[in-house]
Amino acid sequence: MKIIRLLYYSHATREMSLADLKDILETARSNNNSIEVCGMLCYEQQYFLQALEGERETVNELYLDIADDPRHDEVVIISYEEIAKPTFTQWKMGYAGSSAQFTELLKELGQSTFSPADMSVDQASIFLQKMSAFQTDV
Repeated sequence: MKIIRLLYYSHATREMSLADLKDILETARSNNNSIEVCGMLCYEQQYFLQALEGERETVNELYLDIADDPRHDEVVIISYEEIAKPTFTQWKMGYAGSSAQFTELLKELGQSTFSPADMSVDQASIFLQKMSAFQTDV
């Protein structure tokens, strides 16, 4: 079985409330548990940045469903690669939003605001991996 990591970003069609984010995460966690996918999601300034990890076909199908979600548009895949093992196995879908650590990590990566379109693949990957240590519960 081939395990892949898909990284993408998108632009929310409106500002997401705490209730919106909670709904997204509850659905993702429930669905991902049953299909053996894990990942990490960051949201700030109407941008989503997300990593999905799991079996290739499963992640492909999940991504297509996510891309059709009307809560966001301008969905762009920034990385799609085969991996030896998942990075985000602790979470069916981890989440980190705005925080002191979020802002500090952006600065470390040479970013002044959260704009995934301006991040390299490495920056986006590092950002998600490091932010996974600062999970917030919504």
